[in-house]
Amino acid sequence: MKNKIIRRGDIILALAAVAAALILLIFQRTSSGGRVAVVTVNSEVIARINLDELSEKTVIKTDTEPSAIIVAENGEIYFESSGCKDKICVKTGRLTHKGDTAVCLPARAVVSISGSDVDAITY
Repeated sequence: MKNKIIRRGDIILALAAVAAALILLIFQRTSSGGRVAVVTVNSEVIARINLDELSEKTVIKTDTEPSAIIVAENGEIYFESSGCKDKICVKTGRLTHKGDTAVCLPARAVVSISGSDVDAITY
């Protein structure tokens, strides 16, 4: 009597796991729409930028001391420069996903990405 290492049930289980992973990946890719970047300075919303429909580079300079320059392009938004010492906001990097947030405390500026749908990242 032969003892099989891989049985038919093992193959079916592996195929089901791969199919579930593909379905989740497709769902995550299709639900990534509706990303809106909200730029707030001194607790006032100064800009709302739809990152999915962004066609040109948008630059926002804060009116604070120290000032900060925020850039939105290619479906992402980030602090390009800041007049503060430590530049933590610049080191935060490029924000691309719903729920991402960067803050420059000396400039009193907040950049966050929100959206209407819940996806795998924010859920």
